[in-house]
Amino acid sequence: MRTATKLLLLSLIIVFTACQKEIDYATSNNSGGTGGTGGTNNTSNIEGDYDFVNMAAHTESSVTVDASGIQVKAVTVSDYVTRSNTGTMKITADQLISTNLGYSIDTIINVKTYMDNVLFDDSDVPFTGTTPPSSSTSTYVRNSADSITVTGAIGVADPSGVTPTGPVGVKLSWSGDTLLLKINSNFTQSVSQGGVPGTMVGSVNGTLRLKKH
Repeated sequence: MRTATKLLLLSLIIVFTACQKEIDYATSNNSGGTGGTGGTNNTSNIEGDYDFVNMAAHTESSVTVDASGIQVKAVTVSDYVTRSNTGTMKITADQLISTNLGYSIDTIINVKTYMDNVLFDDSDVPFTGTTPPSSSTSTYVRNSADSITVTGAIGVADPSGVTPTGPVGVKLSWSGDTLLLKINSNFTQSVSQGGVPGTMVGSVNGTLRLKKH
């Protein structure tokens, strides 16, 4: 049972960041650099050409299945900063145009497994994944001076190769010449493992960093 539970978790962790059903804006106060008002860069004007620097994310998810009358719940938590980052993005008045964006992830995820709400296992599990370079065009609308809503691929896919399609709320801020796009997403999805139905609930807090040319 211990091995089967870990395999369940590892097969599902690959896809959970793309399974968004409900998106809301980050509530933190975004500041830093010359963002917001004044200076050369301000969040009310983000048009320009950028290099993809990296993406940092904190993710949490829980998967619950009923296996032969026993409720099995696996809870995972991960923190990572992408590596081997490639690609560029052009931002126009209403589009995000990404070209050859890709990255890899090499991190440790914490997995807690419960059986009928009793902790059965607590393990740190290595996780690696690579997203090959891809290109896409998305549209966005301006909500305020420091927030937009994006419809379509944001430009960077999750490790499964699936790109979230939105609409996604994005908070904007600057750190020097680097534009920060902050996303706070929550999702719920029905899943199946070996024909056993289950439910996945999770959240992703991510920051996409783009350096202006």
